Amino acid sequence: MRKFWRSVTLLWLAVALSPATPKEDKPGTARWPIKTSVPADAKLDKPGVLVQLQDFLMLAPAAEHASDDFQTVLYPQVKGAKFREGQLVRTRGFMRVVAGEDDGDYHIQISETNDTFENCLIVEVPKDDAAFVKNSPALLDAAKAVRSFIMMRITNGQDPDGRIMTIKGPAYVEVTGQLFFDAEHQAGMAKNQFRGKSIGTGANRKQLPSKTSWEIHPITKIVFAPRPQ
Repeated sequence: MRKFWRSVTLLWLAVALSPATPKEDKPGTARWPIKTSVPADAKLDKPGVLVQLQDFLMLAPAAEHASDDFQTVLYPQVKGAKFREGQLVRTRGFMRVVAGEDDGDYHIQISETNDTFENCLIVEVPKDDAAFVKNSPALLDAAKAVRSFIMMRITNGQDPDGRIMTIKGPAYVEVTGQLFFDAEHQAGMAKNQFRGKSIGTGANRKQLPSKTSWEIHPITKIVFAPRPQ
């Protein structure tokens, strides 16, 4: 199986849709202490709970709008929900987009199929620098490993920093990390204002929207997974 993945790695070359722009990454602000950490009892060497991507995209929101009350604390578990913010989870999907954000994150979008423009899940990994990861050598090492995987196995050595890259081939991955609620975007979704990068060119350029404020952030592990039949 390992030989198979090595033999087809070149199928997943990424195409830059915007040129790289030199910039200085700066840590973000909104819920940054949560985004760049995991709970103290999180065991990064253990597999997270598997959540099918379809189920992930249907999780009930933790709140209807952002609140400063949760800047440094986790949202409580939604009544009747199986999962809670801060829990280590994993899911599988086709990697469609990789982009370098101003806050140092690699922003990644995965979907159930390799051609849909209906919905996707956003998963992000922070910059592998102590200024961007909250006081955790293990989490810093995890971020470094995830970003190395993306650079070496997905983008053919190209750094997504400062650009948006779309994946040409069927890169089906399993992503592990913290379940995180990005409340900043929840109010906009009620107005059909969805986050997500636009991919394609000219008349074929479309947004690949995410219709959930849940995401995996930070990613602690990423690997190729067997593609669904």
